[in-house]
Amino acid sequence: MRSLRFKRWFFKILMMLVALMLLVMGIGNAALQLVGKPAVAQVTNYEQVLYLNNDESSRNPSRYKVNYQFSVDGQRYTGSVTRVFNGGSHMKETIPVQYLGFRPNINGEDRSDVDLTSLLLVGSGLVLFVLVIKN
Repeated sequence: MRSLRFKRWFFKILMMLVALMLLVMGIGNAALQLVGKPAVAQVTNYEQVLYLNNDESSRNPSRYKVNYQFSVDGQRYTGSVTRVFNGGSHMKETIPVQYLGFRPNINGEDRSDVDLTSLLLVGSGLVLFVLVIKN
């Protein structure tokens, strides 16, 4: 009896931690998009990314990892993004990025459209949190 109760509480706490992690990741991505400050980053390196598995969709020859760096108040920060460049490698020398003003090491490529990933992370975190609380 006691062991069963312990397992239930352990599972509940574990699921709450997963829900919290999903919420934090989703809110972090959304915060970067909503309150991020714009900057122009210099592309420092790029390399073709090939995943070695049997899934045809992951072996896209146009997928590249782009490393970049930018400066804020004289301090250099770096980041990277993996993107698909249609028609091969049409690399730019600079890319627009966004960073959090109070923590510039949290940065990412500037996307003007709504990030569906952030919404999915927050939504799934909320659903999981509610399900754990209700049970």
